[in-house]
Parts: sequence; C-alpha cells; structure tokens
Amino acid sequence: MREAQGPSKHGRAKASFATFIDALVVHALSPDGSLGEHLRMISGSAISDSAAQQRRASLGWPWFEALFAHLLRPLAKPRSHPECFYEGMRLLAVGGSSWSLVNTPQVTSRLASPTNQKGRPGAFPKFMSAVLIELGTHQPLGAQCEQALAEHATDEITLAKALLGQLPAGEPSLLLADRLYGGAGFIHAVRERSAEHCQVLVRVMENRKARVLEVLRDGSALVEVVLEDKSRRKQERKPLRLREIRAEVRREGQGKNSELRLWTTLLDERKHPAAELARLYAQRWEAELFFRELKAHTRRDNLLRAGSIEGAQAEFGALIMAASLLAAQRLELAKAEELPAVRLSIRKIARHMRQAALVLSLGHDLMSAAQQRTFIRRFE
Repeated sequence: MREAQGPSKHGRAKASFATFIDALVVHALSPDGSLGEHLRMISGSAISDSAAQQRRASLGWPWFEALFAHLLRPLAKPRSHPECFYEGMRLLAVGGSSWSLVNTPQVTSRLASPTNQKGRPGAFPKFMSAVLIELGTHQPLGAQCEQALAEHATDEITLAKALLGQLPAGEPSLLLADRLYGGAGFIHAVRERSAEHCQVLVRVMENRKARVLEVLRDGSALVEVVLEDKSRRKQERKPLRLREIRAEVRREGQGKNSELRLWTTLLDERKHPAAELARLYAQRWEAELFFRELKAHTRRDNLLRAGSIEGAQAEFGALIMAASLLAAQRLELAKAEELPAVRLSIRKIARHMRQAALVLSLGHDLMSAAQQRTFIRRFE
C-alpha cells in the first residue's frame, strides 16, 4: 500500500514511512504543536515544519480510502456488547459535519466563497466530511471528505452514499440516520448496496409524501413512497414499501412536545413495536457525539490546521485513524471496568493514548515485542 499510493521518495527520507504515520496519529490526538514538531520528537531527526506538511499533503485521499478498507472493522460482539445490537442487528449510524479551513490561496482557489446559514458571507471556507460509525463503540467503519473542485463543494449526502460500500457484508445491521437522509433514494441505495442485509431507521421531514396503505395495531402505518430512477433515459417511478412511525418527543426547556416522524424497512410491528423503535432512534445522537468528541479533544473547534485541500484530507484521514485507535482502547477499558464503552470519557482515553504513543515511539527499539505488549497492558 505504501509503495502504490504513498509519497514518492527523492533521496533518503529523514523519517521512515511507519514513523511518519505514527507522527500523524500523535499529531491528530494532540491539542497543540505542529506536525513537524511531533515528527521531530518521534524520529529524532531535524525535519522542518514545511517538509512535514509537504509529506502529509503527498498522501492522497485514495491512500486513506485503501487504508480504511483494510483496517476499519466492527469491534462489538453480540455477547460482550449487547448495547451495540438490536434483535441481532448491528447498530450503525451515518452522519456528516463541516470543518472550517484557513483562508490560504490554495484553499480559496478550490472552494467557493463561504456563506453562513443565513446566506451571508462567512469567515472560513467549509470542508465537508461524512462518517459511517458503529454505535456503542464509536468505531468508524468508513469515512469520506471534501473532493471539491473550484466553485463546487461536495454535499453531505453524496459523501454518505460513497460510504455504503463499507456497510458490514453478509451480516444483519440497522442503519440510523437523521432527516437529511430521509428519502426513498437513500433508503433504496442502502438496501441495494448491502444486498438487503442492512435495514434502515431514518427521520423524515414533514414535506415528504407517502401513501398510507394500512394502519397497524401499534399505531404505525405501512406506506408507499415513490422512488424515482433518474439514471435511465426515460425516468421511472417505482413504489417503495416502508413503515411510518410517529411519536411525541419531550424536549427539556421547551413548553411543548415535538413530533418525530420515522421511516423504517422493518415492517413487522409485532417483532419491532413502534414505541421500541422510537426509543432506539435516540441512539443516532451518537453520530453527533462522534464528531463533537473528535473536534473537542483535539481542540480543533471545527477548524482544520492544513493550508490546502490535500493537506486537509490527510489531516482528516489521520483523525479517523486516531478515532479508530481510541475506539479500540475504549472497548478494552470498558471490559476492564465492566461498563458500556459509551460511558467512558474519550478525552481521558486520548490523553493516556498520547502518553503511551510517545513512550512506544521513542522506545520501540529498546523493547522487544513481548515487552511492548506488557507495557500496553500495564498502561491500560
């Protein structure tokens, strides 16, 4: 993988490729300090900040995609982590978040002028990302980020659809998503890309139209939604049968309840009662927490540090690698403490991992593999 898609070499590198990747992850977990500083600390070589940034930018996004496909796997096991499953289905979520980029010529020449939610000029260009995660562990299973060319940013739903190939193959799963994804096209894409192994539970906006076929005993309804196939020369309209659930949600600090409208491919109301699915949908909030934690414990506050699109892609890729390491560590600690993984502070785990990564990076040639494993177990 390194030879096929890694950075090309001009002469002998001052730090090995493996050391550079270690530095990327340590940098992603660190709230301050430059990549060059972390690379110098780990490698012991005199490498300038600009050289480190150039090397990071040379790692193209396809390299990270190949790495994710090779490394990112579900972590939860049904017997050990029942909170990560529903009726034998692995719980997943898809969500997106935008990041701000610094106003450098390399960025502003590639991205459209930023605007805020009211359509007014914004301060920073926006870099969009989307992640498929395993609920309960916060393990990323796939990630996509901005592929923008000049004046044409990539929207969240496009990035999310590119992640559907990372849905767990050959095992039942249930994908939760917010109302941005609440359309027949996305639901159909999930079912098709997963060979119908993945079910869907998604929030829907009120303006989405559906024809009621039958009201069920639990108050939910079988509905028919039109799926428009625009890929054919003559546009076709196909019916998609779903189940619609409506529930009242109480929000703290507000005087009245709001209504939750859901569509799901789980059609059997006896096996999957409406009230049960409405409560289950609350776990989708973990997708928001994933991004909040990712930004908060690295103190990026929605702002990536890179000065180019390619650099931002590499920085985001390193963050996903770090998030996967954190998820694995979180699961090990949860086992030791006999707690659900989601109950453990990701900030504290990140701090401990930064310390362990530094010791292992500086002393890996002083310890045998067995000694390194013993060190990691004691550190936990």
